[in-house]
Amino acid sequence: MLFRYVTFFVLGISLLSTGCKKNPDTTPPPPPPTPTEEQLSIALDPDPGSTTAAATGATYAFKISVTKAPSAGVKVDISTKKNADNSVVPEGTKTIDPYTPGGEISIGGLVAGTLYDVSVTVTSKSKSTNNASAAFKVARK
Repeated sequence: MLFRYVTFFVLGISLLSTGCKKNPDTTPPPPPPTPTEEQLSIALDPDPGSTTAAATGATYAFKISVTKAPSAGVKVDISTKKNADNSVVPEGTKTIDPYTPGGEISIGGLVAGTLYDVSVTVTSKSKSTNNASAAFKVARK
């Protein structure tokens, strides 16, 4: 009789232990890879290249073309400083957030006979380390 109880006990333990084993085929699949954001690239229109851009009045207008723009969008920081003393021109310093592609940007406060340094930085809104910049000089005639 004792043998029968021991046999049932051993059989019960065996059945319970085999029912609790995990099937190695049921491991969840790895998460899909996070898409990487392509490096931003920008171009100015008109592109002054290495020459000084000419402003015919107190303002200068240009456009920024952003290639490989992320779906979250970008913000644009523009800084205009006098070349002679590096002082900031308030009407030429701005942040455009969000930036609408193809939109014209106008910097103001340009005084005749003065050379200015303009820097443009475009930053991804989803990845702050992804940015591109350009710089040019502008002078009012």
